[in-house]
Amino acid sequence: MCARRGRRAALACVLALASGLAGCGERQNPFAPVGNVFFTFTDLRRGTGPVSAVGDVLTINYTGWLHDSGETDNKGQRIDSASDQTFVLGAGQVIAGFDQGLVGMSVGGLRRLNIPPHLAFGSTGSDNVPRIHRSAPFQIIDLKIGTGPEAVNGDTLTVRYAGWLYDEDQVDNKGLRFEVGPATGFTFVLGTGQVIPGWDQGLVGMREEGERRLIVPPELAYGSTRRSLIPPNATLVFDVQLVTLQ
Repeated sequence: MCARRGRRAALACVLALASGLAGCGERQNPFAPVGNVFFTFTDLRRGTGPVSAVGDVLTINYTGWLHDSGETDNKGQRIDSASDQTFVLGAGQVIAGFDQGLVGMSVGGLRRLNIPPHLAFGSTGSDNVPRIHRSAPFQIIDLKIGTGPEAVNGDTLTVRYAGWLYDEDQVDNKGLRFEVGPATGFTFVLGTGQVIPGWDQGLVGMREEGERRLIVPPELAYGSTRRSLIPPNATLVFDVQLVTLQ
């Protein structure tokens, strides 16, 4: 039974921690639903007996994931799992999302919580919960001006490139390197949607043998979709060399 300030209430919950501009934790994680994740709870199974209230001693089992809108049930990378965790509800012994989201549960119940950053770890991060740097604006930086005609939509470009997760604390804002293009080059038609919008927009005007750095916010990259080492809503940095233009 869920007894007041005495006996323990045994509950179970799952949770998805949202990371976003308002930041469920942070750590180069422009990876986050950008301001569109709200605090919600869903009762997957209703328990029996009295409901929990502030001041009750709860014992819970839980599993937590990073929020990923591209995955089933918004469950991205699993970050934590624990059994028989005991705390006083509403006493600030756990994250605010727990203190608020577990009120009203009954013993044996199972509840899913979607917890936005300000009710989780804020801008500090915690263990496997990355901190989030705010997205950088779209930037085009010419490192070397090439020769010949400028690239325009419809041209066929062959480029060499490398890509990094944006990290404002690192040199050139280059965090984790997630990709290196083929040594022979990657070929595509500019402006036809064969590449991310940041490339279609950012490579216009390049010349052969030119080198350009692109800082690409998530809305011009992969948005809320996870792609291999690229988390949802990541700002990216690309160094691109234009090999040939046809």
